[in-house]
Amino acid sequence: MNRKIIYILMIAVGLFVTSCDDFLDERPQSVASAANFYKSDSDIENAVNACYATLQMSQLYRDFMITMTETRSDNVEDQNPGGNAGRDYNIDKFAAGADNAAITSMWQYSYNAIMRCNAVLDNIGVCTNASLKQRYEGEARFLRGLMYFNLVRFYGAVPIVRTQISVSQAIASSRDDVNSVYGFIEEDFKAASALLPKQYPDSDKGRATSGAALGMLAKVYLTQARWSDCVTIIERLLSAEYSGVYKLLPDVADVFKSDNKLNEELMFVVHYSKSIVGEGHGFNQYFGNASFLDVNLRNGYEADDARKGLLEPVVIDKTTTPFVKFYDTFDPTTKNVGYDQAILRYADVLLMYAEALNEIRFDASSSSKALEYLNMVRDRSGATMYLSTDFASQDAFRSAVLLERRLEFPLEMHRWFDLIRTNTAEEAMAKVGMNITKDDYLYPIPKSEMELCPNFYQNPGYSDK
Repeated sequence: MNRKIIYILMIAVGLFVTSCDDFLDERPQSVASAANFYKSDSDIENAVNACYATLQMSQLYRDFMITMTETRSDNVEDQNPGGNAGRDYNIDKFAAGADNAAITSMWQYSYNAIMRCNAVLDNIGVCTNASLKQRYEGEARFLRGLMYFNLVRFYGAVPIVRTQISVSQAIASSRDDVNSVYGFIEEDFKAASALLPKQYPDSDKGRATSGAALGMLAKVYLTQARWSDCVTIIERLLSAEYSGVYKLLPDVADVFKSDNKLNEELMFVVHYSKSIVGEGHGFNQYFGNASFLDVNLRNGYEADDARKGLLEPVVIDKTTTPFVKFYDTFDPTTKNVGYDQAILRYADVLLMYAEALNEIRFDASSSSKALEYLNMVRDRSGATMYLSTDFASQDAFRSAVLLERRLEFPLEMHRWFDLIRTNTAEEAMAKVGMNITKDDYLYPIPKSEMELCPNFYQNPGYSDK
């Protein structure tokens, strides 16, 4: 995407989309003004860019997504009960209530992004360029699907909002059942895959693509244990239709280098720029201190595994020793780093394929396709490749894939979602001294939303108060 427009937060557009960050805030909305604002293709493009901009915020992918996925999991331990008034520590210890700031902000800013996407879709008719109209619709539907995919995994049943709505409509809303939410997500990703291009010219690289939409759809199916549907989608990505579009980079370290953005392994990322004030990352606390990382994760790599070194600290300024996996360069003026936050990598698609194939049918032969794709990821890392004789059962192969995902994607916001979708969170958390139940698989509905919406009910295990 052109760096001049990359994720610029269009203040005016933001006001037309929603006059506040809270999905259910009772303050007057400016939706009526949108009809006067959206008049041209460029207005819709600016609105689409505002949708992307939301992802960059601390309340979503810059910080709180990391807290709610990695800190919650067995990968990271927060050791500071006083930091941020215990916000992250309580999430780590499964003690966070419905008034936790991260849990509340994740809900609010996800719906803020959804309302921005809905503004695009509600006003897409002003576009006069047919190809741009198609692309903008695809981008908005991709981003809306992504937000709902996070919401349903964090909170379970959530309100489906298809269009811009009024305050009274928001207050009267109810939580739609999980199956309906997943159906809505599938509709968005299917539509996005049909509307979006496979690739962009350099000036627009970084926007959502048809391949990214298919990859996310495959993950949605995997999460629901719809193995055959997952395999069908991934085999399309592996076919000649997408030949030359995606690949594993030979050196895993190259995937994360700031000077190698938009490489063939990164299927969708949230972009940052270290040289532009407000467009980069600060140093995330969990990425700068190896003591936060679970010892079993750090010790889980073979000596020659190239991924092991990506979690070793490296000095890139005089006072901080962040992890080299993300922090390879530092801008002394902005005090920012500019790595892109990967949402979907090609390595993820390959491991999803191996997992789904094994769930359909366990194959202990040397020609096993599931084994072939599991080993593709291991081979790139330099780790010892598996033999068919290493697996005596389907469950053994299942455990190997889950372990490989942990080793391949540490700190990439997959681990907690992997644990809850495989029903292994209780076992994994017990190993780090946390005794949890299925009620802990979901976060509470934020207190502020419960107070505003009489039709809402709280998730099991949390207080309605």
